[in-house]
Amino acid sequence: MDSSPVKKILSLDAGASTIRLVIFNESGETLASMTKKPGANVSVNPEESTKKIIKSISDILESASLSYDDVSHYSLGIAGISDDKGRDMLFKRLDEKKISNITHLSSDVNPIFEINCSDNSAILVSVGTGFISLGRDLDNKIIKGGGEGLEIDFGSGYWMGKELILNLSFSRNIEQDENDFSDLLNMALKHYDVSELNTALDEIMNSDDKYSSIASISKPLINLAEGGNQIALSIIQQSTQYIAEHILTLTDQISYTNEELIIIANGSVLGNPFYRESLIDALSFDFKNISWLFPSISTAYYPGLLSCKILGININVEDILKENPVV
Repeated sequence: MDSSPVKKILSLDAGASTIRLVIFNESGETLASMTKKPGANVSVNPEESTKKIIKSISDILESASLSYDDVSHYSLGIAGISDDKGRDMLFKRLDEKKISNITHLSSDVNPIFEINCSDNSAILVSVGTGFISLGRDLDNKIIKGGGEGLEIDFGSGYWMGKELILNLSFSRNIEQDENDFSDLLNMALKHYDVSELNTALDEIMNSDDKYSSIASISKPLINLAEGGNQIALSIIQQSTQYIAEHILTLTDQISYTNEELIIIANGSVLGNPFYRESLIDALSFDFKNISWLFPSISTAYYPGLLSCKILGININVEDILKENPVV
């Protein structure tokens, strides 16, 4: 057991595809970091996701030669945490580890938004396996767009993957180019390392991680769209149109008045420059200028930084940046 009096914070960011963890101290020094795949969403698979989260916490503590008692505070940002069943199941496991009273739970995206924007000047848009957007209205209340569930939120990485699979599951439409269709099919077979699409579908549907598995194909899909594949491009453009509609609804709800739209960008899909250009096109009628802000440190830090803010521990992003952080 570590007898050091310096407070240590274990911070975890769990999205549907990836779990990221860091342990840092009140001076901003990073003591340990870890990344786990696939991720966890407690609203989709509460039991399995809870097990992954607890095991990830135990693994990073072991890697840093620390016990549960050595950490002053646990900060967990988790996809789907608003789900009552999933949250209660996680709290039970935290209680078994005797850390529930020193744990702060939030969604996986709220900490990123709250640390990077304290007013109405920017919105957060996260497009990865799922989709969610956040903004503040004139009363400083956080308003959410999307985030209703992976089967509901059109435009997400999961939605794109599902649309591609649906396209490939039926005979080629006469309006679709034969070469484009063939390239998409070959890409999908290579991505899932199978010789028949039905084999991939069977494996995906029987997997505990079907959502992240389906969403994972969005990356090569975007690459094909950038290369000129018209079927892929159509799916990307539909996706960005859906996301743009959510963004415009959110900016109306929060009475966003800036001529320039400032977006705090999060998520693996939105990290792709070609996808962002397509989204800019979809928003161009309403916003001529769009600025993108990307987190300067790993998203794993943000739940912990938000907890420090709430607890009155004086540490911020700049302090983390001084100490060779994970990016």
